Amino acid sequence: EWVQDLDVVLAANDLILDSYFAKIQMERERDGGNTGEAIGARTTDIAFERTAIHLMNDNTRFQPTASSPFRRGNFDLLYNLCTQAAVHRILRQQRTNGEEMEVSSVFLRNFYVDRAEEYFDGDLPYGRADDFIDELLQTAPAVLRTNDGKTGFIDPLGAAESIIRMRNEVAMEWKETMARVQEDHTGIRQALLTDSMQYW
Repeated sequence: EWVQDLDVVLAANDLILDSYFAKIQMERERDGGNTGEAIGARTTDIAFERTAIHLMNDNTRFQPTASSPFRRGNFDLLYNLCTQAAVHRILRQQRTNGEEMEVSSVFLRNFYVDRAEEYFDGDLPYGRADDFIDELLQTAPAVLRTNDGKTGFIDPLGAAESIIRMRNEVAMEWKETMARVQEDHTGIRQALLTDSMQYW
């Protein structure tokens, strides 16, 4: 199931920014083409359409076999873990490249750390990965001063794009790993079968 669900993660991931920009365009057209509003300073409740769970439901509806009873919860956990792994990888890469004190890195680290418990820890309602990206997209660009005196503009949209790109990489890697699970378990199954045959 997780191999199929990772395909859904990839599909949903690819729709986020298209939906975000389409909603901005609709707002501008509704407001008479006012282009003075900064990206990120939005008036709607959500920054993009939540498609992941709908894609997963559509995907499972036409399968010849029934899904496991916890499929929706498993999918949400997978989606959340992909998002968290993407943020961790970005922050690790920035540290490895000596960029951890750059304004963009400090912003992403602070944004994540301040919200990790709310979006990634413990028993959470469905859709928290999308909520995290949504809040990031709705954060207005601003000036940030780091502890070591560097000053620069934060780019929440750029940070969200980085997370979405990295989440695609994570999902692709995990999909390849999950596709090999049956092969990896062949030796274990043979050992269990051999052990059970000894008692016949």
